[in-house]
Amino acid sequence: MKDMDGVEIGALVLVVAAVVLTLLHWERVEHWVEYLRHEPAASAPAPASAPAKPASKPAPTASPPVLQLPSASSALPSLAHSDGAFGQALAAVVGAARFQRWWIADELIVHVVATVDNLPRHQVPVHAWPLHLAPGRPRVEARDGGIVLAPANAQRYAPYMAMVRAVDVPALVAVYLHFYPLFQAAWRQLGYPSGQFNDRLLAVIDNLLAAPEPAGPLRLVQRHVLYQFADPELEAASAGQKLLMRIGLANEREVKARLRALRAELMRHMVTAAPRAASGGG
Repeated sequence: MKDMDGVEIGALVLVVAAVVLTLLHWERVEHWVEYLRHEPAASAPAPASAPAKPASKPAPTASPPVLQLPSASSALPSLAHSDGAFGQALAAVVGAARFQRWWIADELIVHVVATVDNLPRHQVPVHAWPLHLAPGRPRVEARDGGIVLAPANAQRYAPYMAMVRAVDVPALVAVYLHFYPLFQAAWRQLGYPSGQFNDRLLAVIDNLLAAPEPAGPLRLVQRHVLYQFADPELEAASAGQKLLMRIGLANEREVKARLRALRAELMRHMVTAAPRAASGGG
């Protein structure tokens, strides 16, 4: 377990407080969407005695819902020059003092997108984190001949939890929608030639909501310098899920409640695109 996990809770707060449909990564979702769009369904052969029927025109294929963006009231800056405008808007949601204390206002949208993208993976690279470290180190204690995560460790995340509680979710989503073209530009800049960042965000939220909620003290091992979960299944969880388990069960459930509210608010701004006509003769 890392002693930098305070930044990772900041990354989770980012999902809840800064921007923050399935457990699969977007790349796999996109693969299946394209398969359903282009692969014709196999039809069973008609019985020999049945009369031949004219071929019917294929039904249009369903399109996934898309994010409905508001009409731009003012021109957005370029992604490279967005820190001032986006930082000001984010500070209005999380609080100016909290923003100044915890957030790193340098390539902020790019770091937001990179952090969200990495939460379902095994690690979140240090260079992607958009917040400062939480104070102190992980608090552990000896118990039954081993090491457990101390209940007091949850107190290290108090500033982040205060930020989570203070955020008005509809206001947060309004900021996200206003700046969404820049989030999408950052998604492209990170090397994704297709797909929407919002689809990835929804998938990440679902991954976090699926985090285990282990009862009792979390047993740890220290094979080298860093702590790890003693339970191999818990250690194999995604970086975001392990983060949720480390912040304590009460905090985990509170963050999940906010994530559900965020997801619901995002879905409220999504509309079903017009279906595409399936290819084929009529």
